[in-house]
Formats: sequence, structure tokens, C-alpha cells
Amino acid sequence: MKVSGSLPVWPAAAWTERPGTLWEPQPDSGTFAVTVAPDAALGAHLVRFTTPEGATALRRFVVGHLPEIEETEPNDKPAAATAVGEPAIVVNGVLGKGGDVDLYRVALAAGETLVAQADANRLLGTAADLTLDVADARHSLLARNLDAAGLDPRVVFTAPAAGEYFVRVYGFPETADATIGLAGGEGFVYRLTLSKRGFLVATLPSAISQGAEAQIAPLGWKLPAENAPLPVPAAFLSTTATGARRSITVALDGIGGAVSLPVVEMPVVVVPQAEGGSVPPPVMFSGSLAAPKQRLAHRFTATKDVAYTLLVEGIAIGTAVDPLLSIEDGEGKRLAITDEPAGTLSWKAPADGVYTAIVRDRRGSFGPAHGYRLTIRPDLPGVKVSCDVDRASGEPGKPVELAIAIGREHGFKDSLDIVLVDPPPGITAAAVQSPPEGDAAKKVMLLITATEPFSGPLRVAARIAGAADAAPLPVRFGPEGVDSIWLGIKAP
Repeated sequence: MKVSGSLPVWPAAAWTERPGTLWEPQPDSGTFAVTVAPDAALGAHLVRFTTPEGATALRRFVVGHLPEIEETEPNDKPAAATAVGEPAIVVNGVLGKGGDVDLYRVALAAGETLVAQADANRLLGTAADLTLDVADARHSLLARNLDAAGLDPRVVFTAPAAGEYFVRVYGFPETADATIGLAGGEGFVYRLTLSKRGFLVATLPSAISQGAEAQIAPLGWKLPAENAPLPVPAAFLSTTATGARRSITVALDGIGGAVSLPVVEMPVVVVPQAEGGSVPPPVMFSGSLAAPKQRLAHRFTATKDVAYTLLVEGIAIGTAVDPLLSIEDGEGKRLAITDEPAGTLSWKAPADGVYTAIVRDRRGSFGPAHGYRLTIRPDLPGVKVSCDVDRASGEPGKPVELAIAIGREHGFKDSLDIVLVDPPPGITAAAVQSPPEGDAAKKVMLLITATEPFSGPLRVAARIAGAADAAPLPVRFGPEGVDSIWLGIKAP
């Protein structure tokens, strides 16, 4: 495995958020031999490369379940297209420079279906907005997709005749700029799944409750035993298995596609519900729109004058649903509505009773990729503690400042103490208090001092002042939300 970028000190070590991969530096700078354990969790593993002087930013390394190859350059012309013969395979590629286009040649029988999906922005965290095309041997465009899962494309193509077809990958910047043309660079990496066997695109439910075994139903194209539920053992839902993102990844042997399921601390209910049933919040509903212009109902109990937040997610979590959300009373009268892509409703129940949240697609679309999640919570006091960065550096004896953000919600009034958790010898930080009001209620500065050079992870927690029995609240660091910050202290 080759690391792109600059590693001025070699050899470097690798730190991973969870077990399952072993990284051994090789003689060539930036090159590792990576061994993946048979029981390693599928999906993205966070990794950073470290030396005695500090560490790199976090990157994602994906553990997959299909055979994998690398693209062969040059492959931007049909005659040089990378030939793919496996019925289900993952190609690791990169759009190495502006204007780069990668071509892959696939043989299909008449009526045979190919599913092609390029994962970059959502799975790998790259700044790429990719497009997928399918063309025939005469270069006629037969299919195109830009955004099937967030900014990542997926094409489902059925061959009208036997022959060779070309899958074309190219891209643009995630954030549009004044440049007119195809983008590229060493960060435009992608994983292209090509499957003629079938493709897993979603599951029901689309989330799993923490600590209990679950059964999930796979959804997709050409799936074997399509309605057979998949067991998810409770052991899969442990912190070790789920990593920083609190999710697990499921896949089917020999079938393209994989689905990441968040692990949540609330009941998960699959719709449609049992006749006459209703559930109290907090609850997460999971559904899939399987018919044109379908309206799915979610019945929940609510208490008069209690404030609730309802969040429906479709496009926002990478599915094809552009959701509309509304609330109705027992007589079908509409009480509230929102039509934002990640629709949120703040609502108070006018009376005790059972209410219905209605979810539908803006265009009336449906299909295997049209899953969604609807979360309903009472607006209870709570707090989220975070830091924008996941690494910091300094010198011995000089304090390193960490800006800790305190996100108080719905009237959370407790004082918090921000403290280091089990720091190694020579590293100290005085506890910092965040009172209920004032500027420090929202943000405090934690000053960490090391007496000698150090390179390693540190954990920080928030403790409710005066509540010795309360569990500490973890501080989440950086865009990935990891529970530790890497501190690099090097000699001046």
C-alpha cells in the first residue's frame, strides 16, 4: 500500500482506530505491507501515520469483501481500457490529473445487467464529485449517473445486445469553482465496483439498536434469496466493531455493494407498522419506498406541550429519496410539514394522543435505493462536546491550546469539568470548567503541557460537576469524531 503525500521521517508507524489490520513499513518510503485479519470489520478503518515527532491527518482504509485490482494506466482511450473479467470485483483507481478519464471494458451477454458504483466522496472522504458513463463499442452513450449516493454515482445497465461495453469514470471538484473542465489529482482516488452477479444497495432496517441482536433484510438488484433476513450478532455492535462512526458494514458474499448501518441508542422500527400500533419517542423508523407515489405512515405517541424534533433523512444519508415530511392528527388533519432534503420539524403536540408522521418522495420515485430514516426525539436537555482538530503539536514546557466546543441543547444547565483521561507521565492539563452561562458555557480552552518529547493519543472527557456517579462524556475530535487527539511534542 502506497501513501500519497509527504512523510519526511521514515519508517513511520500506523495508528488505527480499531483492530483488524496490521501495517508494516517497507524499505521504500511511504510503502506499507498491510495484512487484513479474517475477522476484520468490513468498511472504512481510520488510519494515521505517526513518527516520534507527530502524525498525519486521519485517512480511510477500506476493508472489502470482493476481489480487488488496481487500474492500469494509461486507460483513457477505448483501446487501452482496463479489461475486467471477474463477475464481481472492485477496482482501485485515481484520476491522477485534470482532464483524466478512466475506462474499463466489460463483456456482457444480451439482457445481462451490470451495476457499476464509484465510491469516493462518501466512503473515502475525498473532494471528488464523480460521474459514471456506460458506452458501447461505437462510443455511443447508453447510460449516465452523477449522484446516486450523495455525490457518488451508480449505474444499473442492462445490455441490449451481446458485446463489449465501456464504463467511464471522470470527475469534478466537490465544491464548484471557476474552472471549466474535468478535475483530478493524487487525492481523486475512488473504488469502482463492477458486478454482474447482483448488487446490495440498502437494508431494512437501515439502522440497528445498540446491544441487541438484529435481523436485516437486504435490498438491491438480482439478490439471491432476496427476502432472506441476515442475522447481525450483538457482538458486532460493540464499540470495538463499530469504530468512531458508530456503525457496522454488511455485505453479501460474491455480491457487489455494501451497506453501512448506524448503531443507535434507541428502538428501531421497520415500517409499515403493525395495524393500530404506535411507539413513544425516542424512536427511529426505517422504511423503503417500493411503489410509485407511496406515502408511508409512522404512528407515535406524544404528550401535550412537549417539544419534539423529527428528522427525515434520504439524500442526506446517500439514498435516492428526496423526502417530504408531514405530521397528521388522528383525523388526518395536517399539523406541520417540511420539504428540506434533510427535513427537520420542531413541533409541540397540541394534546396527548397518537400522531402520524408521513414520509413520501418529492417526485414520487421508488425502488431498492429509496430507503430513508425518520428519527423522532423529545427535546430533552443534553450536551455535545467536541474539538475541531484531531491532532496538535508543540514543544516541551510550552502549553498547547485546545479549543473545546460545548453544544448545550434544550436548556442543559449543568456545569462541566473538561479533563484529561489517564494521561501518560509528564503530560498535564488543569481541569477547565464550563459554567451554565456566559462565553465559557459554549467554549473553553484546555491547556496541555508536556515536559518532554511525546507523540501519541490523548483522551479528553467532560464530567458533570458535582455528579461523581455520572458517566463522563467523551470529547469528539475532528471531522471523523474520534475519541482521542494526537499530541506531537518535539524537541526545539
